Amino acid sequence: MSFTGPAFVKWAFSAALAAAALSTAAAAHAEVNVSVGVGGPVYYEPAPVYAPPPPVYYQPAPPVYYQPAPPVYYQPQPPAYYRPAPSYYDGPAYGPGYRQGPPPRPKLSDMQQRALDNCSLLAPREQGRCRATVLSTTR
Repeated sequence: MSFTGPAFVKWAFSAALAAAALSTAAAAHAEVNVSVGVGGPVYYEPAPVYAPPPPVYYQPAPPVYYQPAPPVYYQPQPPAYYRPAPSYYDGPAYGPGYRQGPPPRPKLSDMQQRALDNCSLLAPREQGRCRATVLSTTR
């Protein structure tokens, strides 16, 4: 067998081409994948760290002192209702200080006196009953 330059290159090229085609077809049919990996540094994110929040300290409020209010003195008020002193009539008496006639009328409060004065504004037949009602409130 003689080797000539260009014929051998043609024959070697054809053989290489046929071998590549056959290997590619077989690899595709067998579903074989070829990959080339280049190794390098890998970064992994650190896991999160859960910690409770730090305690919060508050300074207590300063104590509050109140000055007591000055005492309030009220002038005593007179009672709203005055009860007249009781009056008694035991009948005629003889002696010093004897007085002829009906017994003196009891003292009336301002409101009783106004009510007695207003009795004169009523009809004449009702004035007696009005006076009796007002005078019955005195004792």
